[in-house]
Amino acid sequence: EKRRSGSMLANLSVHTSSAVGGGRLAQRGAALAPALSTAIPHLRRLAAAAAASPAGSGDVSYAVVDSVAVLRLDVQGEKMNTLSAKLMADFEAVLTKLEGDTSVKAAVLISGKPDSFIAGADIKMLAACTTAEEAEGLAKGGQAIMDRIAGSKTPIVAAIHGACLGGGLEVALACHQRVATSHAKTQLAVPEVMLGLLPGSGGTQRLPRLVGMQAALDMMLTGKNIRPDKAKKMGLVDVVVDPNALERTAVAVAKALAAGTAKPSVSRKKKSWLEWALEDTPPGRNLMFSKANEAVAKKTGGKYPAPPAILRVARAGLEGGHKTGSAAEASEFGKLAVTPECAALQGLFFGQTACKKNAYGNPAAPVSAVGVLGAGLMGAGIAQVSAVKGFDVMLKDMTAAGLARGEAQIASNLAKKVKKKQLSPFIRDTQLAKVTGITPADAHADTLLQRCDLVVEAVFEELSVKHKVVAEMEGLLSKDAIIASNTSTLPLGSIAQHAKHPERIVGMHYFSPVDQMPLLEVIPHAGTSDDTCARAVDVGIKQGKTVIVVKDVPGFYVNRCLGPMISECMSLVQAGTDALALNATMKKFGFPVGPITLADEVGIDVTTHVVHNLTEDLGVRMEGADLSFLDALVAEKILGKKTSAGFFTYSKGKGGKVSGGKALNPRVLELLKPYQAKVAQRTPPEEEIQHRMAGRFVNEAALCLQDGVISSPSDGDIGAVFGIGFPPFLGGPFRYVDSVGAQTFVDRMDKLADAHGGAVPPVSDPPRQRKGGNVIPRKRMMMQAHEGMIDDSDMRDTVAVMVMRHAVRQRTISDAEADVRGARVNNAMMHCPRYLLADRPPRYHSGTSSSGSRAGGGAPGGRARVARCGAVEVDGAG
Repeated sequence: EKRRSGSMLANLSVHTSSAVGGGRLAQRGAALAPALSTAIPHLRRLAAAAAASPAGSGDVSYAVVDSVAVLRLDVQGEKMNTLSAKLMADFEAVLTKLEGDTSVKAAVLISGKPDSFIAGADIKMLAACTTAEEAEGLAKGGQAIMDRIAGSKTPIVAAIHGACLGGGLEVALACHQRVATSHAKTQLAVPEVMLGLLPGSGGTQRLPRLVGMQAALDMMLTGKNIRPDKAKKMGLVDVVVDPNALERTAVAVAKALAAGTAKPSVSRKKKSWLEWALEDTPPGRNLMFSKANEAVAKKTGGKYPAPPAILRVARAGLEGGHKTGSAAEASEFGKLAVTPECAALQGLFFGQTACKKNAYGNPAAPVSAVGVLGAGLMGAGIAQVSAVKGFDVMLKDMTAAGLARGEAQIASNLAKKVKKKQLSPFIRDTQLAKVTGITPADAHADTLLQRCDLVVEAVFEELSVKHKVVAEMEGLLSKDAIIASNTSTLPLGSIAQHAKHPERIVGMHYFSPVDQMPLLEVIPHAGTSDDTCARAVDVGIKQGKTVIVVKDVPGFYVNRCLGPMISECMSLVQAGTDALALNATMKKFGFPVGPITLADEVGIDVTTHVVHNLTEDLGVRMEGADLSFLDALVAEKILGKKTSAGFFTYSKGKGGKVSGGKALNPRVLELLKPYQAKVAQRTPPEEEIQHRMAGRFVNEAALCLQDGVISSPSDGDIGAVFGIGFPPFLGGPFRYVDSVGAQTFVDRMDKLADAHGGAVPPVSDPPRQRKGGNVIPRKRMMMQAHEGMIDDSDMRDTVAVMVMRHAVRQRTISDAEADVRGARVNNAMMHCPRYLLADRPPRYHSGTSSSGSRAGGGAPGGRARVARCGAVEVDGAG
């Protein structure tokens, strides 16, 4: 309103001055009169608003227009409003002013941010709590403010535009009515469950009263976003308007409340008979909460404490009233805030937030048009996530049939969103129109590709094919355009080795299915420029991806860690573990799908390619199974879900929809028999399976950090959780090691090595130093010996001889026997068992990623950073 009035004043001033300057004021007076008659009353109202003295320190302003106080939230220096201690204090001061202002009949609470109402509570404030009592105190403080809003004699209307999440929605729920805009950025949710918490400022009590218990539980247990039209239908908001009409509509609603022509909306107008039966009768409540608890247990596997707590608190309020429910809410909130699951999920939140910032800075020339070569599953997915975020997309395939399949995939995915009312048909059509399909037969194909600022190739994983694509694109694209490869295994340095401009080549490794998996690995090779990295990361962030920058090594980060885990999976199956039981056991551990299902989803051919590529680089760290078994499956075209034949059997229904995946493929079991005949058969206990599988992944993750493949433990945790679904409640591999204890984890790996990984003597007195005083733990020394980084004499001095000297000191063997055994041990060291951790795992570092220095790019971004995170705790000593 102020901007429009300022513009009006400027126009009036121009008209007046030109009239005076030309001596024609009289002639223009008649033309100006209508504008003045409209503008002057409006300007008087603004002058009255400007004369009203603001309260607070700038985060909350207070102005009165036509007996309606407008409370405007605008946290200084932040892009979004969050409920910090300072904002809450400022808001309370404004509430005090409102309560004492007799000239005010009603109030409107609105945001001064362009696309955010209130995005929730300040998580850092919560993370600072060290006890349940402190966290409970925060909840009680929030409840008191919300009760004060709800109990205000002056009706308050929430005017919502943009994100209204968590504590922001709890503020809106406490208001007497809610007006929301129809804009796509307006979304309402209570996502606290995703942080291991529950709504702690009255949300568990007010939400069920407003929308019904079933709808409220659905929101609180899933954290799902609610669009304005659905929010209106379910009674969460009262009015939905165009963004340009938000403030004046909210003021009109506030005046209606003050006049008594509208009533406060704090509970449903009318319950259906089913709602009455489920919520207001003891048998109905027992049935509803019993079924809810069963569903929660099945979904979470008992790994997340927040959902059961939400059910307990909601029931307490339903049966005991607002006061009883609020007390239960604050108590449960305090308990949840100090659980390890909450800490793990908050760590992921902070890590993901850090990944939204481009460590290379804003690119000088942002990408606006994206080319995608290959319209297969990955290529079409990349095209889709680019188009829906506003990029112009050129999708090229070698054949018209391949292109049609890719375009149909995009159309089908968007149609599903329309069916679920996540998209309007108009928005779907707009997004589809962003994708232009081309083939080599099209005369304009090269012209369209020349417009692209970035081209992502998603062609066959063959180095010669990649070289051909690079050469073709360099001859076609502009001198500033980026060529990105979606390779999952091939080194970027090899792909760029014949390029004329290697500085413009970078890896962008997406995960399948691209439209669902949030992670993107950006991989610079040694010659990639920082500007190229900045633009690639910027594209990933705009696509909605969580981006980590990783070193150019085989497998990059996620697949590099996954390789040893796949080897262990095949080892267990070949040694007699039932594939279905293996799947179920790892799901119990917390993975979203079992490893057998994962292989079918990714593709057994892709899995085999990754495994063989890693075997050459990782050596003994890939041992444990006869991986030729995977080659045998590929030879028989048993490639997984995409061919309807993998470890499981599948069938195609209407529209090509694939179903099945529950019964094991008999042919796979036949091919497995020769491999099982080579090893002793046993069925390990569940805990052993979990430790062996997860241990292999965590072991390699620690090595990736140590070798500079990733820049920080935070990046490692983010990559594992958002790349393959490492259990979020564990926080990722590094937080997992930190939670179980570094020494406990190492001891566990030692025991597994003794049982399954070859002959390694127990070391009661492990060496602490080698020549020169450098600390090199035993396991790292063995790996260095295997890789040729230290010589045999170092090994004898630091490991084998030390082991035998310890035995001699204990008088368990003679000097002569020590010499014999020492030689035997030294020989055994050359066959490092696969379970041994190559170094002590780093203590979890909660700081944000420092990806600005390229991962592995020398001391500034690699080992120096690792060294600062390298402390471990053993027996309580840092």
